[in-house]
Amino acid sequence: MEEREVAKEVAEEQNTKHRPSKLKILSMIVFFFLIVGVSFFFFHEYKAGHFDDAKSLDEYISSYGIFAPLMLTVFQCLKVLYAIVPGAIGCIAGAGMFGWLGGFICNYIGICTGSMLAFLLAKRYGMRILSFVFSEKQYSKCTKWMAKKHRRYPVFLWIAICFPFAPDDFLCYFSGLTSISFKKFAVIILTAKPWTILAYSLIFGLIRK
Repeated sequence: MEEREVAKEVAEEQNTKHRPSKLKILSMIVFFFLIVGVSFFFFHEYKAGHFDDAKSLDEYISSYGIFAPLMLTVFQCLKVLYAIVPGAIGCIAGAGMFGWLGGFICNYIGICTGSMLAFLLAKRYGMRILSFVFSEKQYSKCTKWMAKKHRRYPVFLWIAICFPFAPDDFLCYFSGLTSISFKKFAVIILTAKPWTILAYSLIFGLIRK
């Protein structure tokens, strides 16, 4: 009889451990509505034509006054997550508005943050998130391209991220489906991303000075 009671208590304790806490559930609900709200805002501004090119983005970001650097950083983060706007226009606009150094800092923080979030989303939701973010044509094209580059993936990823014409946004999501750890991915992003962003910042910072 005592053994049954002990077993029952152990089972109840295990269920309690695996049951998500109220705080965790609340944080997940808040996060969900935050994502929905930000997504709605981003797509609304996108449809309004604010992200069509560097000039329109420049005017839009500048309209936020003292919060313009923050808005550029947020834009670059969301740009990676939604993958519908060319990343170069943010780098060009940032260099023109805040100079090469200011633009570089905003773009670097925003793009790296977005890249890491994309990786974590793919780790959590798997293939579903890729089919949601990318069209079937984009997905098919990128997976065929990736099939040829699967060996020594971390090395390939670092080299690809360094170049401006690689499908960076897709690679961030795709990496979340591989066995690569978040720590290793973060190191790759933080060390490979600066070079292209810095090049854009220096070139367009001087041109638009």
